Parts: sequence; C-alpha cells; structure tokens
Amino acid sequence: MKINARKRLHLKNAWSRNIRTVLNSLDAEAKGDVKRTLKLLHPAYSMTWVEKDSRGKLFPHTSHDIKKELEEVYPIQGRQYEIQHIAEGKNTVIIEMVESYPDSKTKKVYRTPLVIVLEMSGGKIKKGRHYCDPRLPYLYLKKNQIERLFRE
Repeated sequence: MKINARKRLHLKNAWSRNIRTVLNSLDAEAKGDVKRTLKLLHPAYSMTWVEKDSRGKLFPHTSHDIKKELEEVYPIQGRQYEIQHIAEGKNTVIIEMVESYPDSKTKKVYRTPLVIVLEMSGGKIKKGRHYCDPRLPYLYLKKNQIERLFRE
C-alpha cells in the first residue's frame, strides 16, 4: 500500500484508531490476508457498491458470508492501493485512492480511481459504500492517465 507522499500525514502516531483500522484492512486485502481482515470488521459488516451491476441490480452489496466472499476475492496477486486523500469525521473514514492489479491472463494492469466511505463502530469497519464508475476498470488506464487526476 502506498500513501501519496504529498498527502501523507506526518506522524503515524497521529493517525486515529479508525484510520489505522482502515489502513490495516487495505494492507491485509493487498496481501490476501482474510483472517487479519476479519478481525478488523464489525460483526454486522456490509459493503455496498454504488452502481448498477452487469445483471442490472442496483446497489449490489455483500452477502452474510463475508469470509467466503473475501476468500474468493483476496487471491488476486499484485493488488496495490495508492491512497491520495484520507478524511475523517465522527465514526466515518473517507478514502480517495487508486486500486491497481494485474489481469491474470493478459498481464495488463487495471487501475481504478475510487472513493470509499466507511462507517466505523468500536474501532472496526461496520458499513461501507464503494463509489466508482464501473466502466473504468475495463479501460486499462495507464499510470500517466491516473496521475493527471491528482496533479496540482
């Protein structure tokens, strides 16, 4: 996981418990560590994608078997997160980032800018909303195309 150097908080110790939990969950996901992730999720955890899926379902969300879903998704090798911005409010963490991972067949890299809003409870991730244009991952955006988004 990479945090954009220009946007990095200067002292890790200054990060709140909620931000540390979120960063640890992203690190665990990038490493494919389901067991570690489950420890960071609230028992009532759910994630909703703010989109219409390929079958026409509006706002798809996780099932009740989070462990099974994580075990299906986590084997993706080479996943990386480049965090551009982190904002925090009372029991809420918002992250703007770029998720990247190679296509196992073509070896081309998917790069997707996205925003995730996470509601926290007791230092654990309880509920999330994933905002992203679902067409973008299939464009195989190049690194320089993504970088244009964040130039000052």
